Amino acid sequence: MDRELLLLTLKFTKEAPFVDVNELIQTTSNSRVKNFFKEIEGFGIILQPTIDGGYTITSEQRARLVILGALNGFDFEKIIKELTWQEFELLTTFVGDEFGYAASTGLNFSTEERKYQIDVILRNKPYVLLIDCKHFGGTGKQSVLRNAATEQIQRVEAVVAHLEKLQSKLRIRNWKKIVFIPLVITWLDDEVFFYEQVPVVPFSKLRSFFQNFYLYIEDIFQIVINI
Repeated sequence: MDRELLLLTLKFTKEAPFVDVNELIQTTSNSRVKNFFKEIEGFGIILQPTIDGGYTITSEQRARLVILGALNGFDFEKIIKELTWQEFELLTTFVGDEFGYAASTGLNFSTEERKYQIDVILRNKPYVLLIDCKHFGGTGKQSVLRNAATEQIQRVEAVVAHLEKLQSKLRIRNWKKIVFIPLVITWLDDEVFFYEQVPVVPFSKLRSFFQNFYLYIEDIFQIVINI
């Protein structure tokens, strides 16, 4: 896998959903670019050609390129920063889907006190993971992530307090038991840590987190509802 062309493709398409082949060729060679597109097609990422010889690329395909790069051992923090925050949320849903979670994004609701937003919801009966995705880089972010964990507890508590009107939006109507869990996901390449029993999980460790989910569960903040 050509890591340079993968990174350039992400970089050049961050602001517009088009791949300018000539722009890529200027950095290397025509044959190398052709080989790159042929290779990613082999992984199911098939870009649609445009009339001017370029390609269109969707947010889903950009997110899948990041997964492909990660699986090939590329510098994860370098490639993921080329995603928008919406694509980072989409990337999170892909991993959840791998582990049997039904996913949705963008739950917004209001109470008398304030407005709330849940970035990603992953559902695998009886668990409902309410996720805050933190898309930033750099160092010294631990305090921000700790605050995010505290705020995510507040969002979960607000969801539970207004569950009757949110059941349809959460797609959990008719569930007899619901276990709500707050989760913060960051693309910082660090270690998993817990703050106020809320898991703060770097995206690079997300698969491992799901693989070991039932080892963590006793230590995770959760609100159990029996209906």
